[in-house]
Amino acid sequence: MNEVLTKVGPYPQIVLPSNGFWMDGVNQQHHMDDQVNNMNVNSCARFKLETDETSHCYRRHFFGREHHDFFANDPIVGPLVLSVRTEVISSCDHFRIILRTRKGTIHEIVSATALADRPSASRMAKLLCEEITTEQFSPVAFPGGSELIVQYDEHVLTNTYKFGVIYQKGGQTTEEQLFGNPHGSPAFDEFLSMIGDSVQLNGFQKYRGGLDTAHNQTGHQSVFSEFKNREIMFHVSTMLPYTIGDAQQLQRKRHIGNDIVAIIFQEANTPFAPDMIASNFLHAYVVVQPIDALTDRVRYRVSVAARDDVPFFGPTLPTPSIFKRGQDFRNFLLTKLINAENAAYKSSKFAKLAERTRSSLLDGLHATLRERAEFYATPLLESTSSGGESAATTSSSSNSYGGGILSSVKKAFIGRSRSVSQEASHVPHRAATINVTSRPKKSISSTSSSTSARTHSPIRDEEVVKPYRKEWEISSQESPDNEHDSDTGMESMSSTEMSGQTRASSCTFCVDDFHVAANHQSSDAKRLETLCVDVTRLQNEKHDLLRQNVSCKTDIKKLKDRQSVLSEELERANDEISRLRRMLKKPSNSDMAPVHQHFERSYSDVSV
Repeated sequence: MNEVLTKVGPYPQIVLPSNGFWMDGVNQQHHMDDQVNNMNVNSCARFKLETDETSHCYRRHFFGREHHDFFANDPIVGPLVLSVRTEVISSCDHFRIILRTRKGTIHEIVSATALADRPSASRMAKLLCEEITTEQFSPVAFPGGSELIVQYDEHVLTNTYKFGVIYQKGGQTTEEQLFGNPHGSPAFDEFLSMIGDSVQLNGFQKYRGGLDTAHNQTGHQSVFSEFKNREIMFHVSTMLPYTIGDAQQLQRKRHIGNDIVAIIFQEANTPFAPDMIASNFLHAYVVVQPIDALTDRVRYRVSVAARDDVPFFGPTLPTPSIFKRGQDFRNFLLTKLINAENAAYKSSKFAKLAERTRSSLLDGLHATLRERAEFYATPLLESTSSGGESAATTSSSSNSYGGGILSSVKKAFIGRSRSVSQEASHVPHRAATINVTSRPKKSISSTSSSTSARTHSPIRDEEVVKPYRKEWEISSQESPDNEHDSDTGMESMSSTEMSGQTRASSCTFCVDDFHVAANHQSSDAKRLETLCVDVTRLQNEKHDLLRQNVSCKTDIKKLKDRQSVLSEELERANDEISRLRRMLKKPSNSDMAPVHQHFERSYSDVSV
């Protein structure tokens, strides 16, 4: 800096140190006179804010649309949250995939052919991150899951910013001199009026940027601006408290030194060095120098400097980087400041902090998804278990705990098949008497009956087995009251098939044994019907209890409101009683006047 100042001016806006910073703007070898003479009015009507597009993807493409969310815990990568949605692009099927890990969020569109015929969640995750080894992904199948995920994705987004504004007089080259300016200048005030509005801090309701809005401990005024649905508070060095005798002006540096981006307003042609201010947070500087200040031809010369690990950010400075005062320059400057802070978050210092925050939030999201999945799965299991328990106690006293409606139905069918097989296995292998004139009874076909029919009757197997199989199907669906009708139907079928024949097709022993199996089947059907009735009754009772709960809460709220009203009335009554007691204890002078006059007359009469 001293070497530059020993030379003849004009001087460059920024003098970079040997390492650690990069610069964008006017070439240091150009002269201001040439730049002013060759000035072009730059149109800055359209400037783009550079934000993390991945943070907007879930809300834009997934939230409120048909998609699938999954979560898992990989032994190597850690917690994972996956979102998948199918899309048709150029008449081809594609998968839009978002994978969230501790290292960051990955968003890609993958062709369906890359997954062949196995589009599983684990394969989709491995396409985006090869380090993943787990195969167990649980779906997010409960309400509120999408809201939790979108909150995690948008945690990096912010609509509030705070920037420092430092006033540099001519010849000032140290930090103490920059922060030691007690007041600004008319040109500085003109610049501040362009970038924002002066506001009173006391009682300020919008974004305050860490400034005190109750006791004026950080000054009485500041500069505030709203830009593209974002609130910006400027920490102006000359508006922050000035402490006499404090060379470092810690009250000012406490706020500006904790900002990430700062504006350096140069009153005169004195260069600025980024290492002039010692701060761990300041990563980018936008240096502004007025030309023909306080005139109708006022213009501003702009240069930018940032640390080496801060990536380049737009909008790009034109050549020459001189802007006419107005709304276009304000839009350019505010866009540059916001993009500078967003780019600074990608530097090594802030990237580590962001990764630590992201890991903590992802762990919390994964734990919340797992807890909610378990919470919403528990009531279903409890309801099925309670239904099975009530049905089991009704049907049999030996069962102490039921396993739910599904397990009860399964047990019923298993018991029915066991009873049929046991009864069929105990049929005695004896000769059956064939009665030609007897009426056939209701029977059920089985292996033993068909075997006996083939042994003792010359009638074809189909003529015997088919009617009994049909009777099995009919009798299993009907109630015991309709058994006589079934027998009647069976009798008519048998008489039709047996007309003109001299032999019967029923085995008396098998028919009697299968009657027992049919009774077991009807009892199982009754048990199943009882279970269904109990489940319906429990559901109705649950709905009644919920309605009673809502009505009770409403009554409680009304009673509390009534209690508060009565309490207020009681307090007012107590106050009125206290006031009346005080009036009784201290009567007014007008009330006591007749009493005094009476005593005075009495005293005068006695004296006479």
